[in-house]
Amino acid sequence: MQCNKIIGVCLFLGIMILSASVVFGQIVMAVGQGPSRQMAIENAKRSAVEQGVGTLIDSKTKIADFQVLSDKIYSRASGYISNYNILSEGKTPDGSMYTVTIQADVQTTSIKNDLRAVGILMAQIGNPRFMAVYMPETKSSMYRNSQVVRAAEQAINGVFARKGFVVLDRMFIDNIYNEIEQAGRIDVDMDDLSALALKYKADLLLVYDVHAAKKTGGQSKYFGGILVEIALRAAAPATADLIAQKSGDLYVKTMKMSGDYYDDMQAAKAADKLGKAIADALIGDTLAYYERAVHAGTRFDLWFRNFSEDETYSIVDVIEQMSGFKDKNVRNESPGNFQLDVNYQGKKFDFKRELFRGMKQQGIQFATQQAKGNRFLLFKKGTDNPFGEANMY
Repeated sequence: MQCNKIIGVCLFLGIMILSASVVFGQIVMAVGQGPSRQMAIENAKRSAVEQGVGTLIDSKTKIADFQVLSDKIYSRASGYISNYNILSEGKTPDGSMYTVTIQADVQTTSIKNDLRAVGILMAQIGNPRFMAVYMPETKSSMYRNSQVVRAAEQAINGVFARKGFVVLDRMFIDNIYNEIEQAGRIDVDMDDLSALALKYKADLLLVYDVHAAKKTGGQSKYFGGILVEIALRAAAPATADLIAQKSGDLYVKTMKMSGDYYDDMQAAKAADKLGKAIADALIGDTLAYYERAVHAGTRFDLWFRNFSEDETYSIVDVIEQMSGFKDKNVRNESPGNFQLDVNYQGKKFDFKRELFRGMKQQGIQFATQQAKGNRFLLFKKGTDNPFGEANMY
């Protein structure tokens, strides 16, 4: 019984510590100097905030945007610190300066929001190009060229464009629709759309569906209503990873005896409002995905087929010794079948060059299958290609 109580207390304390991390952000120690005690404290706070900024952006960005950071972030350092304790303080040996060491709770979430607001985080990730594609999922979905769908598309595009994403030219979007329709595709999935997005050089794929249904129930003889529903997904074309998905609905009252033009207009207004709300809800997760790549590296999906166990271990050694290697995650391991994700800090060309050179130096004979984006399939040279002549998308 006593042991269970101890375990319970430990779990409680662990939860409290985790909760504190979520609420207060990051706890850091910082030193500040100044001609007075108060100035030393303020400089220590600034130093603490600089450490918080350093966890969000790289050193090159800090140097390039130093003036913006000084004006917009460091100048209001106290606003990002929810609490601090003075660990030590005193004058320097010559008595000319005051030195203070503090432990501070830095609100990194607030800093991140402000870095986004001034465009620093978006510039760091390279202002990704995106395309929004309408994919009706049911028979009750709206027609692509309807006023309601166009309103939803403009709303979604507008939110992402205002956050610094670059909208893919409308001509390319029309080409994608033409490719799908000319091929008579009725089973288009995220992999297919990701391949098309890569073809037209989009870094982000948005896929949405829109429903609008007229409702005539209710007690009032004057008003009916229209229910608009939107589902939105964001994916990374290079890996076909689903980044985030959001959905929602909005009901608007309409005149019961109104005509199609009036109903469409009201539905379009609702689609505009709902599209903006859903895109706003989705964009936070999308931005976080790209921001993680700055620190954790770009993810590469690697498939190895027909290699022996010893060769597989040698391949992993090669990957872990690559200059840009960050970490790995084994997704599948079975005889002749090995798949893993690798986070790599650098460009795709450099990753591919380091991998291929390392395998050749280890004497591993391999062949490659054409891949799309950041997905590679490698199989042992002299064995059958597991995918035949088909490309891996």
